[in-house]
Amino acid sequence: MLLLVGCVFLCALMYLTLRGGLVGERGLTVVGMDVEGIGLGFLAFAAAAWYFGPLYGVAIVISVMIHEFGHVAAFRIAGHDDARFRLIPLMGGVAISDTPPETQADDFFITIMGPAICLVPMILAYALMEPAALISYTAYDFLWVFAITTGALNFFNLLPFWPLDGGRCVRILCDTFIPRATGFLTMAMSAGFAAAAVALESMALTFFALMGAASLFTWSDMHVHRKGLTVGQGFTALGAYLFTMAAHFWGGFAFLIHYL
Repeated sequence: MLLLVGCVFLCALMYLTLRGGLVGERGLTVVGMDVEGIGLGFLAFAAAAWYFGPLYGVAIVISVMIHEFGHVAAFRIAGHDDARFRLIPLMGGVAISDTPPETQADDFFITIMGPAICLVPMILAYALMEPAALISYTAYDFLWVFAITTGALNFFNLLPFWPLDGGRCVRILCDTFIPRATGFLTMAMSAGFAAAAVALESMALTFFALMGAASLFTWSDMHVHRKGLTVGQGFTALGAYLFTMAAHFWGGFAFLIHYL
């Protein structure tokens, strides 16, 4: 019951935060539903289902879609009406806009809202598990899988590795409090991600780490000309980052201890 009350509170908070961005000017339009888009979505599901099983495959794809929609909604609030996302096999998804965020405050908001919006369905899944068990064990099992998968995926995404969302958040926070260390920290996070990918023997993560490393060469010029966070905004952003990361660690703990 407590989880359900908490979920209602989070739903209201999330709606107030993202109102105006949940539906774009053209409504809930579907962008990119071509053969390539459908094929990428199918491959994303197939890759997840092959590695973890069909139930986990469905849960992972749904979690990624909700996560990326959080980025898209935040993009819209920041004035990017062209924002959209696509699923990418083995790597998840990517939110796209034709123009970068104008300020670091916009950048942080867009980045954190992917994991943050996933708190609502994760906690809702936990809250509905007990009543679902009275109706169908399959429904209970799926809600369990969805909850732990959503928590684990978003916790991993919030780790301080560049170019994951966590790395982007930490870079902005570093630039707020210790600006001279931002460049070094970004390179260290990129190297850390590459080392983790090699240690896990993951080709997908290695490819993603290389893409992130390549982006380091184009990051500096754009970063310098953006308005930074104030110290007050920095502490608020730090609190949001730590809370979201801790909540997803709690939600995905069962998944993390099983596969790590």
